[in-house]
Amino acid sequence: PSMIEAAVPGVYAQPRYYEIAFSFRDLPYEVDVCEACIRRFAQTPVAHVLELAAGNAPHMAEWVRRGYRYTGLDYSPSMLDYARQKAKAGGIPAAFIQGDMNDFELDEPVDFAYVMLGSMFVSSPAQLTRHFDCVSKALRPGGLYFLDWIVDFDPLCGYAETWEIEEDGVHMHVTCINNHKNSVLQTVEESITLEITEDGQRFQLHQSATKSMIYPQQFLQMLELRGDFEFCGWWNAWDMNQ
Repeated sequence: PSMIEAAVPGVYAQPRYYEIAFSFRDLPYEVDVCEACIRRFAQTPVAHVLELAAGNAPHMAEWVRRGYRYTGLDYSPSMLDYARQKAKAGGIPAAFIQGDMNDFELDEPVDFAYVMLGSMFVSSPAQLTRHFDCVSKALRPGGLYFLDWIVDFDPLCGYAETWEIEEDGVHMHVTCINNHKNSVLQTVEESITLEITEDGQRFQLHQSATKSMIYPQQFLQMLELRGDFEFCGWWNAWDMNQ
């Protein structure tokens, strides 16, 4: 495997199982919410969307079905290969870029960028700054940046969540855990474990990563000091009334 491939083993190197693990999501509704934000806040026409940490590109087909151009950026070659194959099989015109979400440039700007499922892989305030520098360059003026499950509203509180899911003959027990690693540096260790049963075989996939916590006032202060982003608002549980 390449050096990049070796850096993303486990769950992220198995896109099919990762996709099944999160297949409970209502993807059309999530795009509905994104479109509601576009109608309410966009100050430029939105025709081209960029997904950062795109993974298996779950929203790709829905965006394209609604008439948008889709570009997905991810660090994992396995995920990108899987997404490309999915696009080809569905006859979906989409573009994919292998790159670091904290160090990337686009050939042309987009109108809407987003990150889903807390997939903001930054490990320090300096890296968060570099991330927003990249996104600022990638977005047209008046474009929107939509973040799902990025700001932590329960500081110093870890979490653990489990669920069972079955699809295409695969039964899976999923465990997601966030444990505080360093309170001064505001870092957590985020891990996901998939316990899989398929064709009579049982096996396990595991992945962990260190991430920075981003707290509400810290986030607002960062935007105020930067000056190139305007804060529009935040919501809960995909409900813009919360």
